[in-house]
Amino acid sequence: MESDLNTLVNAVKGERVIGELAQTFQGVSIDSRTMQPGELFVCIKGDQFDGHAFLGQVIENQAAGVVVSDQEALKKAPLKEKGAFAVAVPDTLHALQELAAYHRSQSPVRVVGVTGTNGKSTTKEMIAGITNTRFNTLKTQGNLNNHIGLPLSLLKLDGSHEVAVLEMGMSGAGEIARLAEIARPQIGVITNISRAHMIDLKSLENIQAAKGELFQALDESGTAVVNADDPLVHELAQNIRAQVLTFGIDQPADIQAENIQPLGETGFDFKVHTPGGTVPIHLPLLGRFNIYNALAAMAVGQVLGIAPERMNEGIQNLRMLRQRNEVIRHHDIIFLNDTYNANPQSVREAMRTLEQFDTPGKKFLVMGDMLELGDETEPAHRQIGAEAAALAFDGFVCVGESARLAGESARASGMNAAWVALFNDHQNAVDYLAERVGPGDCILFKGSRGVRMELVLEGLMKKV
Repeated sequence: MESDLNTLVNAVKGERVIGELAQTFQGVSIDSRTMQPGELFVCIKGDQFDGHAFLGQVIENQAAGVVVSDQEALKKAPLKEKGAFAVAVPDTLHALQELAAYHRSQSPVRVVGVTGTNGKSTTKEMIAGITNTRFNTLKTQGNLNNHIGLPLSLLKLDGSHEVAVLEMGMSGAGEIARLAEIARPQIGVITNISRAHMIDLKSLENIQAAKGELFQALDESGTAVVNADDPLVHELAQNIRAQVLTFGIDQPADIQAENIQPLGETGFDFKVHTPGGTVPIHLPLLGRFNIYNALAAMAVGQVLGIAPERMNEGIQNLRMLRQRNEVIRHHDIIFLNDTYNANPQSVREAMRTLEQFDTPGKKFLVMGDMLELGDETEPAHRQIGAEAAALAFDGFVCVGESARLAGESARASGMNAAWVALFNDHQNAVDYLAERVGPGDCILFKGSRGVRMELVLEGLMKKV
């Protein structure tokens, strides 16, 4: 973003404290470690940091100006000496969001909003891969999908961008609505809906309503991209203003996959029927659920007028995100790194991937706690354990207090007790696995972000 102090003051409804209205800035930052000379620095207050504490540093590093809520902090920073400006607001986070909303309002870019319980980041990457075949595309970097990350993504829009693909995360009601208010998407994608964030949302119905805020934000000219095989998503599309385009496998849909051929660790081949014709697709990713993500991305391509053949090209160029069904080969042992996050439905999908994985050796499921499930924590873990017992695994390693419940349930449901190991820490799990895995084996690692199950994987790779 390139702008001036006058525009900034009007966009955020702030007070000019220091500087001339004609002064300019190029780019916006909230991190003193990565801020570049000439950028605007917004002093965000977080749980672990306060941007006001770094004012002196960012001014010395040639920030063009700063947005503050604590004017006392300005007294310690040499703004006038360095020619920097300052704007005061009651809430710097709200100011960041309002600046992003203003910047977006000045751009003719087509915005795609992507949310859902699982698959948001992968679907976002697939959509960007497809749209990039025809349009210059801005996409959310990493998982910057919240009330801070989305505004920062929007502020990277420039005149060359034609499409923006923005991931929208949430943990409570009203959050998607606010992100949509800022980004004003014309296309909304909800990948799927299942249990997650139960501490704040309490029920599946509340999760559905919170995700549905994206469809509600679309006007008559917008398009809701709807998973026809997910009843909760399909229900959300019944009473909205936007047009609807469906995707699916089992139920009739506008974008529909058929003749699905699993190809082991190289992915899937299948055909997709679209209003623009039928196209063969090779998806270079594990997990049947990724077919749904690809179909959602192709639906967006359909809305934007991209030919099916170009969509296939975009999917071919996809690079899998780290810690999301990532295949790692190490001394002829296969590690499936799916440690980015976990909830009951994503664990089920991961278990299905492991069960179907073609390997000559043993199969181990290494599971950590699923977090943020609230009152559902115990029944959800016990249900996963019962389901794991019905699958052809040679080992079930559970790390953490809640994961222990899954292991106990697996034993009670008939899994050989000798195959179930319960641990409280990563290192004991590493030591246990190091004595039992060998060439030809496949080990899946799964758990919520907060329990860092990748540490078990990394520790094991050092020992085998």
